[in-house]
This record gives sequence, structure tokens and C-alpha cells, in this order.
Amino acid sequence: IFLVETALGWTYHFSDRTMNWTVARQWCQANFKDMVVIQNQRENDYVVSLLPNRTKSPYYWIGITKNHKNETWTWIGNNSTWIGEHSWAPNEPNNNHSTEFCVEIYVNYKSNRGQWNDEKCGNKKYAVCYKAQCHAASCERGRCQETIKNTTCLCEPGFSGDRCQNVTICFLCFLCQIKVHIQNTGRNASISMFKIILLFSKRERYLRCYITELPFNLFVSSAVECPPLSRPDNGHLSCSDKLQIFNTTCQFTCEPGFLITGSSTVTCGSSGGWSGPMPSCKSNNKIPSSDVYA
Repeated sequence: IFLVETALGWTYHFSDRTMNWTVARQWCQANFKDMVVIQNQRENDYVVSLLPNRTKSPYYWIGITKNHKNETWTWIGNNSTWIGEHSWAPNEPNNNHSTEFCVEIYVNYKSNRGQWNDEKCGNKKYAVCYKAQCHAASCERGRCQETIKNTTCLCEPGFSGDRCQNVTICFLCFLCQIKVHIQNTGRNASISMFKIILLFSKRERYLRCYITELPFNLFVSSAVECPPLSRPDNGHLSCSDKLQIFNTTCQFTCEPGFLITGSSTVTCGSSGGWSGPMPSCKSNNKIPSSDVYA
């Protein structure tokens, strides 16, 4: 038999029988989520306000422990090491006989109500547990965060609402609808409007925008130029842009009787360099097969 007290966020639960710390945690995990994990003084005070005063044994196990006297007190589950300025009762923790590795919280009506004491884990106390209220359907496109008396959805970018159920238009889509002035090879160019495709996926409830006409120079302040290339000896050079700026492709060919050494095609990159070294044309000294005699 156990009693239950609830809040709108987490729900807090406590037993009506005593047990050692290990059994108490197992009981919490079997019936709820885990032994209570306190994250700040406000939650500490709130939990204490829910717990009834026990005249014979006004002590409850909480989920902070350690395995060795030299270790740091650590909360189970989230590995937090939070301890408030006035969490410990006077002269605690004292690690009596070097065997007190679990923590109880006082709920009597004396001055130490709500404070902690380190205790032997094998002693029997009441258990305090919690149960999470967040679940898979709590937030449609966001992460559910639980706090005292509340659950909050932390929405992904582009979504809003108490359950992240509303789609908000992306900032990029506004940028797509304004005139963009760019500088291209020393000449100002104006792009009046980009073609925008707005796709709405009912399954994901997500608004996406795609730009189908977006010149590269929108992303650079001025045109990138590569070092000028020249025609190789005994060869020819043909480029897609005479100015040899970014994305220009140049192709090399050789005259009859010469073979190209290196890549026959190079491209001007965004850093102002060519994709490979300039090739050369070398003489083909092989005797034609028709002139070979047995």
C-alpha cells in the first residue's frame, strides 16, 4: 500500500512502509520512474511539503548516494551533484563509522525539517519516488521538459505553440522574396525575384522553401578570379568564360603528333585557384604501325 501526492509536472509518490535504500529504489522503479531526484531548493521544499510527518520515523530516502567515502555525492539518473547551501542538517554529513553512503531527508516539524542526513544504506526508511508526465505525444515537434507544477515543450526551429503544433514560416523564405543586389565581375546585377517552391509535408507538418534560381555570386561579395591560363606550346586552350572567374572550366587540346600530359580540364575554384596544374603537350615519337617492318 502506498500514498500518492501529485503536481502538474512530475508526480511524487511515497510509501507507507519502510525499507532499506536499495529495496526502496527498486520499489520506485517497479511502480513509478525512480527514486526522487531533487534539482534545486525550491523542489526540495515542495517535496517536503507533500510528505506527512511520521512520529516514529520521520525520515525518507532520496536519490543521492555515493559508493566510497572519498567520492562526491551524486544524484541517480542525471548524475547531478547539486547540493544547496542549507541542504545538510547541522554537523552533517558526518559519515559515522565510514559506512554512511545514502541520504535521508527529515520531515518532522523541528528546525531541521527538509534537511538531509547521511545514513547507512541498510537501515529502513520510507521511500520517495517520482513519475514523469512527459511522453512521446507531449510535444509534436519539440522536447518535453518537466518542472514543478508544469510541463513545457521546447520547440524545434520553425514551430511554436504549447505542444509545438504550429508551423512558423522560415526566415529564409522571407529573404527569398526581396530583391538581391550582387556584384558580378565588376558589374552590378539585380535579381528581381527568385522562383520559390513551398512544400508542405502533412506528415511532418513542416514548411520548407527551395530556391531554384540562385546564382553563386549571391554568397560572395565580388567575383573570384583565378590566375590567367595561356595556350600550351603545340596546343590549344578553350574556356567557358573569357574572364576565367569562379566556376569557369578550361579545356586543353594538343595538335596532331602531340599528346597531352596532365588533366585536359581544369576548373576555377571558390578560393581563386585552379583544380589542377596546367598540362603540356609532348611529342608522340612512336613510329606509325604502317611503317613497321618484320
